[in-house]
Amino acid sequence: MSEVVLEIGTEEIPALYIEDALKELERLVKVSLEEVRLPYKEIVTYGSPRRLALFIYGISDKQEDIFQKIKGPAYAMAYENDLKPKTPAIKFAESQGVRVEDLVVENTEKGKYIFAWKLERGKSSPELLAQIFSKVINDLSFPKSMRWEDKKCKFIRPIRWILALYNEEIIKFSIEGLTSGNETYGHRLLAPGKIEISLPQEYLAELKRKYVIVDQEIREKRIRKQIRQIIKEVKGREIINERQLKEVVYLVEYPTAILGTYHPDYLKLPVEVLTTVMEKHQKYFPVYKNKDTLLPLFIVISNSSKRYSSIIKKGNENVLKARLEDAKFFYQEDQKTSLEEKVAKLRKVVFRENWGSLEDKTRRLELLSSYLADALGEEQKVRDEVLRAAHLCKADLVTEMVKEFPELQGVMGREYALLSKEKKEVAEAIFEHYLPRFAEDLLPKTKSGMILGIADKVDNITGCFLMNLVPTGSQDPYGLRRQFRGMISIIFKNKLPLSLKEVFQKSLNGYKETVSGEFTEREEGEIIAQIFSFLKQRVKNIFLEEGIRYDIINAVLKVENNGDLVDIKNRIKAIEEFYNEPSFRKVINSSNRVSNLSKNSPGIDLKESLLKEKAEFNLYQQYNGIHPRIKKYVDQRKYKKVLKLLESLGEPIDEFFDQVLVMDKDPEIRNNRIALLKKIGALFNQVADLSEIVL
Repeated sequence: MSEVVLEIGTEEIPALYIEDALKELERLVKVSLEEVRLPYKEIVTYGSPRRLALFIYGISDKQEDIFQKIKGPAYAMAYENDLKPKTPAIKFAESQGVRVEDLVVENTEKGKYIFAWKLERGKSSPELLAQIFSKVINDLSFPKSMRWEDKKCKFIRPIRWILALYNEEIIKFSIEGLTSGNETYGHRLLAPGKIEISLPQEYLAELKRKYVIVDQEIREKRIRKQIRQIIKEVKGREIINERQLKEVVYLVEYPTAILGTYHPDYLKLPVEVLTTVMEKHQKYFPVYKNKDTLLPLFIVISNSSKRYSSIIKKGNENVLKARLEDAKFFYQEDQKTSLEEKVAKLRKVVFRENWGSLEDKTRRLELLSSYLADALGEEQKVRDEVLRAAHLCKADLVTEMVKEFPELQGVMGREYALLSKEKKEVAEAIFEHYLPRFAEDLLPKTKSGMILGIADKVDNITGCFLMNLVPTGSQDPYGLRRQFRGMISIIFKNKLPLSLKEVFQKSLNGYKETVSGEFTEREEGEIIAQIFSFLKQRVKNIFLEEGIRYDIINAVLKVENNGDLVDIKNRIKAIEEFYNEPSFRKVINSSNRVSNLSKNSPGIDLKESLLKEKAEFNLYQQYNGIHPRIKKYVDQRKYKKVLKLLESLGEPIDEFFDQVLVMDKDPEIRNNRIALLKKIGALFNQVADLSEIVL
């Protein structure tokens, strides 16, 4: 067994793309190795800003041998009547490298044909890997790719070298005139020269000697350890932004943590302003005194050795000072007017093309928030708070601070609301209505924040579907999937009983009132249907992630629903609980027997006078007795009780099918019996479409 290393050397790759690129690199190589029948034990990938590397451990020296059956000409063309081979048979045998007497005859759908059994010897691994690596590099996909110089090849950044070794042998291939070899490069500044690698086993150690730590996990551990050590020395609180750390790991090849300082006066700025400047813009790690308070310190991860620490420290302190001076200036300027005074500026700011201004957006949020508060039965205090928050929630978008640091939208709205003497609950709702901003983010905690958050997301979703800006495939430029997921998460977390169909209709009406343009009823119906189709898919994905069976999800979602997500979840829970009970199978079987005969029949009024048989009259009486009870339990959302009641229909249904001929010769009687089954079938589908359940 042998080892292989492939390294694609490039200009600096954006940090956020590297992890996905490594996963794709590994996937493509695995698929290719399987396709060519080349066994191996393990594949490991490494990445840094200037290189994507892949190791293959325990790879076979050659491809597996296989026997192939090659189809030749028809038997009639290949042989004389006395079985003497004709020219086509001889030529075919020669082309396949076998003897004529070794050809075999087999019957096929098109008649008799001759075949050659041929041993295909496996090719050597270096030969196959050269083809694989060349194709994989060309097939690697990125969110954004580029061409450079006169090259036709597209890649995330220009490729500068390729190292490819099979043990000590170079795997030879070329891409755009660049030929693979056994050379790589060290750290761009600390050891910029070429490095010759003799064996794959030398690769990691040789690069480390040249100030390149290729293994991203080792870089992460090194960074984390250094940050913790510094925090401990300055007696700070160990708080490390994990998202930040994950990005920084792919920004450096030789990480060194350096402690920097800034003037304590800047601590008068809101904590979120300081952390945004340091983390989002400078990629620093703030140092915390406690959970909510910072020390006038920061940690920068330099891509260098310790001997340059003093120079790097001073340079980064100067950069941070300039950024904080800007933030301080914006903060002071914004406070010259109240948040209420800033609302008037919203009418001059276009929300999106054809969507009206931010003032129009604010008006829609006020209308929708008021409706939601009423629908949820909130007290007057909450209604007043959410309406005030809706009025002010977009005002910080015209502040100097948010113009410079868009990430602070909502954060500065809360800060400026408090400075303007607004109620604390109003200020918090202004901040919370943007939550969640990303996966794993916080959800709103206040009632006003929940309501305004749902209203804002619904308004964004409605606007996109109204303007036909619907996500397709992986393209989602307006983040609608995130908006849907955020809205759903808020509803589930707080068990909010909302008819989303009515909510989206109300939102659509809001656009009609604030944006020029006419929307016909047909168009409105199509828009709502589109939104609900997308909503159901998002809900389904969330349930699948929770481990709920796909058939149970489909069964519940297939039943007509007004978009009450909490109700949908309750129905799923009832079926899950009832699923393992012995009687559930009988309920499903009864449901299927009834629906198989009645599902495609038109609605026909049942006539009691046409019920001739005892079994069908008994089933009708059972229906009349159980129907009002099921309706009552459905209204009370006691779905498990509904399923329990349906169990009692099993015996009369069996008797009906045993004793009654549904497809009677008399069309009136036949249709009447089908109408009875139609009514029974409707009862079985009160909780979910049970025909979707797989037993």
